[in-house]
Amino acid sequence: MDNTTFRNFTAALEDFSRDIVRACRRAGRAIAVMPWPAMLVCCIGLALIISILPLALFLFIAFMGVKLVLGAFVIDGRRSRREHYKC
Repeated sequence: MDNTTFRNFTAALEDFSRDIVRACRRAGRAIAVMPWPAMLVCCIGLALIISILPLALFLFIAFMGVKLVLGAFVIDGRRSRREHYKC
């Protein structure tokens, strides 16, 4: 990697880290002024999103994979029966 590419890469990383720090500070300020009941609701909602969403995505991908594999076997079985009756 030459120097200009490395400088561009480090500049992009610095911008990215600055944006993350800015977002964290803004979130911290928003949490600091929240009343306790609102903070409790936000924490429960965030916990549900963090725990349920990955589980739902994993189950969707797993069942889609099972469906594709079983579908391939069914299609292969139908194709072989069709070829067997043609002969």
